[in-house]
Amino acid sequence: MKIEMRISFFVSAFLLLLVLNGCRTLLGFRYGMTQPREETPEKLISFLTKEKFPVNDMYLFADSACYFKALRNQVFRKNMLSHMVFDRRGHLLERDTNKCQWAGYDFIRALNRDSSYRECAGYLLDPLLDCIQPFGDPVQNDSVTEHPDYIVVITWAKFIGKYNQRLFVLSEAVRENRTASIRLIYLNIDMQESWNLSEQQKVAIQ
Repeated sequence: MKIEMRISFFVSAFLLLLVLNGCRTLLGFRYGMTQPREETPEKLISFLTKEKFPVNDMYLFADSACYFKALRNQVFRKNMLSHMVFDRRGHLLERDTNKCQWAGYDFIRALNRDSSYRECAGYLLDPLLDCIQPFGDPVQNDSVTEHPDYIVVITWAKFIGKYNQRLFVLSEAVRENRTASIRLIYLNIDMQESWNLSEQQKVAIQ
């Protein structure tokens, strides 16, 4: 796939969203936040283990074409390094994007199979699932994997370091939910060495 311009604005836009959404204190590069780098599944697992983050239910993009397709999608970008909640039909539920991108704990904990929620038109789960693949420890194979009431997709990245804790903590909201079955997917958005990206294709924070 031909990419003619550097896509650093995707990550820069994320940093801008931190300011716009009231997360100004998160703009610092403390807590291990770095420039995005090319990673491998092994490096990602090592990072997760070191930081005592989960190592199951992990996914990454199957190839660079899937990666860039996602980054070009306006809905995915708006939810990047945050979370998305899909219903059993694979429809994305609306969330309050005026809040910090890490907000959502209470909403996920309170999801109820008998309740109805507003949907975000034009973005479905199945096309995303077709573009990702598992890595790390085996995906948890329990009763919610095949036919869950909701699917929570959390996008994370090694380059934001310890700030990932604000994303991984949402798994506790899933465990605390007693009114719905919820499948959890951690989707890594780091570039992969195996994609052999050119310098012009690589994401950077400028």
